Amino acid sequence: MVTSAEQGRETRARLMDAAVELIAEQGWGAVTTRMVAERAELRPGLVHYHFTSVNDLLIDASLRMVRALASSVLDEGLDRSGPAGLDRLLAAIAAYTVADADTRVFSEMLLAATRYERLHEGLGGVLREFRAAVAAWLRSSGSVPDPEATAVVLVATLDGLVLHRLIDPRLGELGVDGPLRRLTGMSGNRR
Repeated sequence: MVTSAEQGRETRARLMDAAVELIAEQGWGAVTTRMVAERAELRPGLVHYHFTSVNDLLIDASLRMVRALASSVLDEGLDRSGPAGLDRLLAAIAAYTVADADTRVFSEMLLAATRYERLHEGLGGVLREFRAAVAAWLRSSGSVPDPEATAVVLVATLDGLVLHRLIDPRLGELGVDGPLRRLTGMSGNRR
């Protein structure tokens, strides 16, 4: 038998899943209580039972999504050292395309974070943790003299490439691996 706490967690998860889907489809500002409830196949009152506002739901849902994405990219990309790890990191980032809902949600989050302090702080924390993990990985490779600064530039570059591909999907065809390898000091014999 399902406990009320388990049912509450399931309801919150369904609402957050629906919210993320709607952010990707409609944009942050267009998502309403009714839309989320309909998508989650729940009563609209449950949105406000579990979240103080639709905006709080959107913040919680998008931060949950970006934490999972960051964890996935780090697990896939940085589980190996040196050039092999960089190959996996670049492949993980290259998988995000204009058709990918996560990419659209991330772009919506960046704009919304300029308006909502809680989202700003939460997203900033995720990015700091991500950069710290990349810096630790770079430090362990011994490939660059300043791993922290290199991590900042590398992560910002990767984020920028993902966002630019939203506007110009042909950027995925452009070989940027060489410049990124040089940035990380892992160019080896590659161009």
